[in-house]
Amino acid sequence: MKRWISILLISALLAACCGCHATSFEDTNGSDDFSLQTLTEEDILHSSGSTRIMSSTVTLNGQTTCKVNTMSGVVELYSRRMDGGYFGITVSSQVTKGNARLVLIVNDEIVHEFDLNREDQYFALENVSGKVSLKIAGESTGYNITFTVD
Repeated sequence: MKRWISILLISALLAACCGCHATSFEDTNGSDDFSLQTLTEEDILHSSGSTRIMSSTVTLNGQTTCKVNTMSGVVELYSRRMDGGYFGITVSSQVTKGNARLVLIVNDEIVHEFDLNREDQYFALENVSGKVSLKIAGESTGYNITFTVD
Protein backbone atom coordinates (compact mmCIF):
# COMPACT_ATOMS: atom_id res chain seq x y z
CA MET A 1 0.00 0.00 0.00
CA LYS A 2 2.80 2.43 0.90
CA ARG A 3 4.45 1.64 -2.41
CA TRP A 4 1.30 2.63 -4.33
CA ILE A 5 0.98 5.87 -2.35
CA SER A 6 4.62 6.68 -3.16
CA ILE A 7 4.06 5.97 -6.85
CA LEU A 8 0.92 8.13 -6.89
CA LEU A 9 2.72 10.95 -5.06
CA ILE A 10 5.65 10.86 -7.49
CA SER A 11 3.26 10.75 -10.46
CA ALA A 12 1.35 13.75 -9.11
CA LEU A 13 4.58 15.71 -8.62
CA LEU A 14 5.77 14.91 -12.15
CA ALA A 15 2.39 15.90 -13.59
CA ALA A 16 2.50 19.18 -11.66
CA CYS A 17 5.98 19.96 -12.93
CA CYS A 18 5.06 19.14 -16.51
CA GLY A 19 1.85 21.11 -16.23
CA CYS A 20 3.60 24.34 -15.26
CA HIS A 21 3.08 27.09 -17.79
CA ALA A 22 6.37 27.61 -19.62
CA THR A 23 6.97 30.53 -21.93
CA SER A 24 7.47 29.37 -25.49
CA PHE A 25 7.35 31.26 -28.77
CA GLU A 26 6.99 29.72 -32.19
CA ASP A 27 9.37 30.80 -34.98
CA THR A 28 6.87 32.26 -37.46
CA ASN A 29 9.21 34.16 -39.79
CA GLY A 30 11.30 31.32 -41.22
CA SER A 31 14.73 29.88 -40.59
CA ASP A 32 16.63 32.63 -42.46
CA ASP A 33 15.09 35.56 -40.54
CA PHE A 34 16.29 35.86 -36.92
CA SER A 35 14.29 39.02 -36.07
CA LEU A 36 12.10 38.86 -32.98
CA GLN A 37 8.36 38.61 -33.59
CA THR A 38 6.91 38.66 -30.07
CA LEU A 39 9.47 40.00 -27.59
CA THR A 40 9.85 43.79 -27.49
CA GLU A 41 12.65 46.15 -26.51
CA GLU A 42 10.75 46.75 -23.26
CA ASP A 43 10.85 42.99 -22.57
CA ILE A 44 14.60 42.94 -23.19
CA LEU A 45 15.26 45.89 -20.90
CA HIS A 46 13.04 44.90 -17.99
CA SER A 47 12.64 41.13 -18.13
CA SER A 48 14.96 38.24 -17.44
CA GLY A 49 12.64 35.26 -17.42
CA SER A 50 13.13 32.38 -19.81
CA THR A 51 12.52 28.73 -20.51
CA ARG A 52 15.72 26.89 -21.44
CA ILE A 53 16.26 23.31 -22.54
CA MET A 54 19.74 21.78 -22.40
CA SER A 55 21.75 24.86 -21.47
CA SER A 56 25.27 25.29 -20.15
CA THR A 57 27.53 28.19 -19.22
CA VAL A 58 31.26 27.67 -18.77
CA THR A 59 33.92 30.26 -17.92
CA LEU A 60 37.55 29.30 -18.49
CA ASN A 61 40.54 31.67 -18.52
CA GLY A 62 38.27 34.73 -18.67
CA GLN A 63 36.22 33.48 -21.64
CA THR A 64 32.56 32.59 -21.08
CA THR A 65 30.69 30.22 -23.40
CA CYS A 66 26.89 29.94 -23.22
CA LYS A 67 25.18 27.16 -25.16
CA VAL A 68 21.46 26.51 -25.32
CA ASN A 69 19.57 23.98 -27.40
CA THR A 70 16.22 25.81 -27.12
CA MET A 71 15.35 29.02 -25.29
CA SER A 72 12.41 31.42 -25.19
CA GLY A 73 12.47 34.65 -23.20
CA VAL A 74 15.26 36.95 -22.03
CA VAL A 75 18.53 35.83 -20.41
CA GLU A 76 21.14 38.08 -18.82
CA LEU A 77 24.45 36.49 -19.84
CA TYR A 78 26.66 39.03 -18.05
CA SER A 79 26.18 41.84 -15.54
CA ARG A 80 28.57 44.23 -13.81
CA ARG A 81 28.42 47.54 -11.92
CA MET A 82 30.89 50.16 -13.19
CA ASP A 83 32.20 53.35 -11.57
CA GLY A 84 33.35 55.54 -14.45
CA GLY A 85 35.79 53.13 -16.05
CA TYR A 86 36.55 51.57 -19.42
CA PHE A 87 34.47 48.61 -20.58
CA GLY A 88 35.32 46.43 -23.57
CA ILE A 89 33.74 43.18 -24.72
CA THR A 90 34.47 40.73 -27.55
CA VAL A 91 31.53 38.57 -28.64
CA SER A 92 31.19 35.65 -31.05
CA SER A 93 27.68 34.36 -31.67
CA GLN A 94 26.07 31.51 -33.52
CA VAL A 95 22.29 31.12 -33.68
CA THR A 96 21.23 27.64 -34.73
CA LYS A 97 17.46 28.17 -34.88
CA GLY A 98 14.63 30.49 -33.98
CA ASN A 99 14.68 34.26 -33.49
CA ALA A 100 17.16 36.19 -31.35
CA ARG A 101 18.59 39.57 -30.46
CA LEU A 102 21.89 40.04 -28.58
CA VAL A 103 22.39 43.43 -26.95
CA LEU A 104 24.63 45.36 -24.58
CA ILE A 105 22.69 47.48 -22.08
CA VAL A 106 23.94 50.31 -19.89
CA ASN A 107 21.55 51.67 -17.26
CA ASP A 108 18.38 50.40 -18.98
CA GLU A 109 19.42 51.67 -22.42
CA ILE A 110 20.49 49.47 -25.33
CA VAL A 111 23.84 50.90 -26.42
CA HIS A 112 24.87 48.21 -28.91
CA GLU A 113 23.34 45.30 -30.81
CA PHE A 114 25.69 42.49 -31.79
CA ASP A 115 25.34 40.79 -35.16
CA LEU A 116 24.16 37.20 -35.04
CA ASN A 117 26.32 34.46 -36.56
CA ARG A 118 29.46 36.57 -36.51
CA GLU A 119 32.79 36.10 -34.72
CA ASP A 120 35.08 38.44 -32.79
CA GLN A 121 32.84 41.50 -32.57
CA TYR A 122 34.47 44.10 -30.32
CA PHE A 123 32.67 46.97 -28.64
CA ALA A 124 34.08 49.43 -26.09
CA LEU A 125 32.83 52.29 -23.93
CA GLU A 126 34.72 54.82 -21.82
CA ASN A 127 33.65 56.47 -18.58
CA VAL A 128 30.90 53.91 -17.94
CA SER A 129 28.97 54.32 -14.70
CA GLY A 130 26.14 52.07 -13.59
CA LYS A 131 24.98 48.62 -14.57
CA VAL A 132 26.30 46.99 -17.75
CA SER A 133 24.49 43.88 -19.04
CA LEU A 134 24.81 41.53 -21.98
CA LYS A 135 21.38 40.04 -22.73
CA ILE A 136 19.93 37.72 -25.31
CA ALA A 137 16.25 37.65 -26.18
CA GLY A 138 15.05 34.57 -27.97
CA GLU A 139 11.98 32.97 -29.44
CA SER A 140 12.50 29.20 -29.76
CA THR A 141 16.16 29.92 -30.37
CA GLY A 142 19.26 27.82 -30.05
CA TYR A 143 22.62 29.50 -29.67
CA ASN A 144 26.30 29.30 -28.86
CA ILE A 145 27.72 32.61 -27.57
CA THR A 146 31.28 33.21 -26.43
CA PHE A 147 32.43 36.47 -24.85
CA THR A 148 35.41 38.01 -23.12
CA VAL A 149 35.32 41.22 -21.08
CA ASP A 150 38.34 43.54 -20.85
